[in-house]
Amino acid sequence: MRKLPLPAISFALALLTTGFKISDRGENKPTVQSFFGGSHYVRAIPSNDYGDEGRTRVFRVKKDKDELLEEFPVYMRGDVFLGWSPLAGKWVVVHVEPTRITGNDDWLKLGAVSRLAFYMGGMKTQSYSDADLEQMGLKQKVQTLAQKRADNFVVRGIRQIPRTNHYVFVIERTAVNGGDSEEIRFDITTGKKFRNRK
Repeated sequence: MRKLPLPAISFALALLTTGFKISDRGENKPTVQSFFGGSHYVRAIPSNDYGDEGRTRVFRVKKDKDELLEEFPVYMRGDVFLGWSPLAGKWVVVHVEPTRITGNDDWLKLGAVSRLAFYMGGMKTQSYSDADLEQMGLKQKVQTLAQKRADNFVVRGIRQIPRTNHYVFVIERTAVNGGDSEEIRFDITTGKKFRNRK
C-alpha cells in the first residue's frame, strides 16, 4: 500500500478546513432585514466569526443615498424587529437571538433562543437570557402553536396598543393549562413586561 506524502496530507486538510469556512457553518455573516414594505432596513455586520462584536444599523431607503437613522454597537445574529416609539421619539430594535448550532448533533437546539434583547437610542435597554425565557414558559420557538406543546412559542412582532401611542413586542405561547394560547407583551421602549393601564 502506497503512503501519501506529508505535504499532500497537509494540503488535503487545508482544503477541508477551507470548505468548512466557505460554508459559513456556525459562523457570523453580514445580514440585512427589511421592514415597512422595504422602506427601511436593518443591516448587521459582525467583526468576528463568532460572538456579538460588530454593529447593527437602521436605514431609511432614499432615492440617492440611504439615510442612517440609528446605530447599535453590537452584531445582531438571528431575527430583528424594527419599530418606532412616538412616546420616546426613537427607533427601537428587538433582537431574538437563536441558540448557536455548532455541529450536526445540535439538532435538538433548533428553535431554542439564547437571548431576547431590546435596544433604543443606540443602547440596550433590557435583555433576557435563555434561562429567563424558560422561566416565562418560552423554551422552543416554532412557526405555529397547532400542536399545543408546553413551552412552545411564536414571535408575533411589534404591535400598537389600540387607541394609544404604546407599542409592544408580542410573543404568543402555549397556555400553561393546555387551553388556548396566551400572549406575553413587552414595552418596546423599556423591554419590560407590559401591563394595560386602567
